[in-house]
Amino acid sequence: MHRSGAFSRRALLVGGAASAGAALVGPGLAEEATTSAPLAPAPDRWDSLNRLTDGALLRPTDARFANEALPNNLRYRHIRPEGIAPCASPQMVADVLRWCRDYDVPFALRGGGHSYGGYSSSRGLVIDLSPMNGIDYDAATGQVRVEAGALNHEVYAALREAGRMITHGRCPSVGVAGFLLGGGIGFNMRRLGVGCDLLTGAQIVTADGRVRDVSAEKEPELFWALRGGGGGIFGVSTAFTLRTVPADERLTVFRIVWRDRTLDIAKALFTAAEMAPLSFGSRIALGGVTPALVQKGRQVPVTLLGQFAGSPDELIRLLAPVYAVAAPDFADIKQLPYWEGQDFLVEAGEPGWYRERSAFLAAAPTAAFLEASFQRLQQWPGTGAQSSLFFFQTGGRINEKAPDETAFVHRQTRWLAVVGANWSEDDNLRPEVTRRAFEWQDDLFATLGGHGGRGAFVNFPDPALGDWRRRYYGTNLDRLMQVKLAVDPNNVFHFQQSL
Repeated sequence: MHRSGAFSRRALLVGGAASAGAALVGPGLAEEATTSAPLAPAPDRWDSLNRLTDGALLRPTDARFANEALPNNLRYRHIRPEGIAPCASPQMVADVLRWCRDYDVPFALRGGGHSYGGYSSSRGLVIDLSPMNGIDYDAATGQVRVEAGALNHEVYAALREAGRMITHGRCPSVGVAGFLLGGGIGFNMRRLGVGCDLLTGAQIVTADGRVRDVSAEKEPELFWALRGGGGGIFGVSTAFTLRTVPADERLTVFRIVWRDRTLDIAKALFTAAEMAPLSFGSRIALGGVTPALVQKGRQVPVTLLGQFAGSPDELIRLLAPVYAVAAPDFADIKQLPYWEGQDFLVEAGEPGWYRERSAFLAAAPTAAFLEASFQRLQQWPGTGAQSSLFFFQTGGRINEKAPDETAFVHRQTRWLAVVGANWSEDDNLRPEVTRRAFEWQDDLFATLGGHGGRGAFVNFPDPALGDWRRRYYGTNLDRLMQVKLAVDPNNVFHFQQSL
C-alpha cells in the first residue's frame, strides 16, 4: 500500500503553519513563547496502536515476535514487519486501519499466513486476525458462522462435534478466510461445489471503516466478489456464514502408490477418475526423478490420494482398470467415520521453502501431455526436498454454476494442475540449485500451457505469472474491477497482485 501523497500534504501543512507563526511573532516573542509554554512531545505512534489493540501489539523486541512474524512459505521470511497488531473485533480492525492511514504505514492482512506469494507479510504492519476465531453452529438452520481468524483445524473440530461437513482443505493451519475468499478447493468440491459456493453471508470492514454484513440480498455485488475474488482486495473480511450438510457416517479414504509401469498407470488412472461418481474426490501426484535415479531404473512415482463415499470393495472395482495395468507398491485403504477419515488425509503444512504454478484443464490430461510431462519429470535436477506435478479433480457440482454466478470463474474445468518446486534451507546457500529447480518448474509449466492448461488459481498466487488478472479472474475481471472501485476507490488494500 502506498499513500505518500497523504503523508506529504500533512507534513506540508504542519511545516507551513510553523513557518508562518515564526514570521509573525519575531525572534523575541518566539523565544518567550517557547520558554513559557514548551510544546509537549508528540505521542509515539506505536504506543497509540498498542492502546488501540488493548495492549496486544507485538514489536520486534517482544519474545513472541520472531515466531509470530514467520510466514508458512519461508521463501519470504526475510520480510519482517515493524509490528503485528492482533485484532479482536471488527471495530478494532477499523481502528487499526485508520491508524495505518493516519501514519501512512503499509500493512498486510494475515489469517493463517499461508500466502504462496508472501502477500500476508509486510515491512510495515501485519494486521493479525487470529483472535477472531469464534465458530457458532446453528442446528436449526444447518448453518455455521466462522470468524475470519479461525484456522482449518478449529473449523474441523466444530463441525466434527456437530456431525456436519463443508468443502474444506487438508492443511490444519490454513486460515479459513483466505481459503473461502479465493474459492476453496477440497475433496468434497465435486459433490458440494467449491467452498465459496456454500457461503450464505459474510462480514467485511471496508476502507471507509464501515462494518458491512453482505449477502445475496444485501450488497449483492460485494457478496458476489467475495466468493472467489481473492483475499485482502476489497477490505478485511471478518466473518462468514456457510451452509453445511450432514457428514458421512462412513467414508473410504485411500493413499495408493505405483512405481512400476507408471506412465501407463497414470493414463489409466485419469480415465478411471473421470468415470467415478461425484462422491469420489482425488488428487493424483506425479513425482520428479533425477536423471541419475532414472539410470538406476527408478520411474516417476504415481500417488492417488482421496476419499470415496462408498465401500473399499466399491473403490477397488472403480480402480480395477488401473490395477489391471500394475499392482500398487503401496496401498492404504480404510473405511472410517467422516472426520476420522479427514485425520487420515490431513497434510501437516509445516513451514518450508516452496513455489507453485497452477493452471486449470477443461479435460483430463491427454496421453501426449502425460508423455511430455513424464519426460520432464525424469529431468528433475534435484533439491533437498521433493517436487512434483499434481492434479486436483474438479468438475461435478462446481461446473453446475455459470462462470459469472460467483467471482470464482473456473467453472468449466475437470482438473486443477499444479507444478510444485520445493527446496531445503541448505539449498538457499547454493543459488544454482534453486535456479535449476525454477528452470525445471517453468519448463514443465510451459508444457502444461502447451497442452490446454488455462487460467490460474488465485489461492495459489504465483508472483511470476504473466497476465495474472485474466488468468485468475477470466471474464469476471471487469466486474470485479467495478466492485473494487466502488468499495476501495483509493486502493487502500493493495499488494503485488491485488486489483
